[in-house]
Amino acid sequence: NWSPDAGMVELLRNPRYWGPVQPSFDRLIWRIIENDSARLTTFRNGDIDTYGARPREYRKLLADKAFMDRVQHWEYMSPVAGYSYIGWNQSRKGQPTWFADRRVRQAMTLLTDRQRIIDEIFLGYAEIAVSPFNPRSPQHDPAIRPWPVDPQRARQLLAEAGFRDRNGDGVLEDAEGRPFEFELVFFQGNDDTRRMVLLLKDLYARAGILLRPRPTEWSVMIDLLKKRDFDAITLGWTSGLETDLYQMFHSSQIEGGGNDFVGYRNPELDRLIEQARRTVDEKARMKLWHAAERILHEDQPYTFLMRRKSLLFIDRRIHNVKKTRIGLNLGLVPVEVYVPRAEQRYRK
Repeated sequence: NWSPDAGMVELLRNPRYWGPVQPSFDRLIWRIIENDSARLTTFRNGDIDTYGARPREYRKLLADKAFMDRVQHWEYMSPVAGYSYIGWNQSRKGQPTWFADRRVRQAMTLLTDRQRIIDEIFLGYAEIAVSPFNPRSPQHDPAIRPWPVDPQRARQLLAEAGFRDRNGDGVLEDAEGRPFEFELVFFQGNDDTRRMVLLLKDLYARAGILLRPRPTEWSVMIDLLKKRDFDAITLGWTSGLETDLYQMFHSSQIEGGGNDFVGYRNPELDRLIEQARRTVDEKARMKLWHAAERILHEDQPYTFLMRRKSLLFIDRRIHNVKKTRIGLNLGLVPVEVYVPRAEQRYRK
């Protein structure tokens, strides 16, 4: 049952399920509460049973004894954890941008201190992302290491790409004298992202690059993506047990509303993606994904930022919660978690 007005999705137990049925829930309800403060209040009131917190809030709640007495808390990184990134738009209004030059994209990654972002803004509850592939997945080539922080090498690459401070004002200019200035679009409702963008503004300024933050409503962001009308954008993708690169990085997805909205093209990557998608043998397929990952690592169509830990509070009424290889067992079949009869709230 989907109730848009109530912001709720309700799943009912299937009475004709063919497999073994353990004593568990008759209903599972997902409530959509967009405002963080409202979600926390709803959880405190006992109207919802799980609450995913942001790092600063998580730390604060851990110190709240009355709160902790009625909850269990979980920190975990799973192989399906998504990643955040900065996407560098390579073509705008039919014309190549500065970010069409791989050296410029590499330089931007060399200037991006991801560990500092993780430590200062996300309080250590994340890890550096090196590619779309989770490091716990066989798709990932363990020989690939994160790009370091190296402003000197970044300046060299930018000089090779034609950027110099031509008038002594501390800002890089291209060969035509245009200052290296760009907008970074980000979702205005996320305070952690706002902090990150301000830190990036400072880091890039030290190299002579001017970042203009552009906080944006979600609907406007989607429209900018569809129109490919942005300089750079920071977003995130979720992951699966095996991640298909086609929709994000295959050049066929640049046009027609596909998700290669940064206009990235690499014919060899296209070939590897196509071959991997039709290769049944797992070992052979993983070799193809490793080769694809190496291309993405070198080309840097995104600056891959981080994978965040899940920071979850769960009502103590819910028993038998466990970590599994893909996260918690809350949504797995067969359902292992349960609420003792004496503690049940939602019985009809």
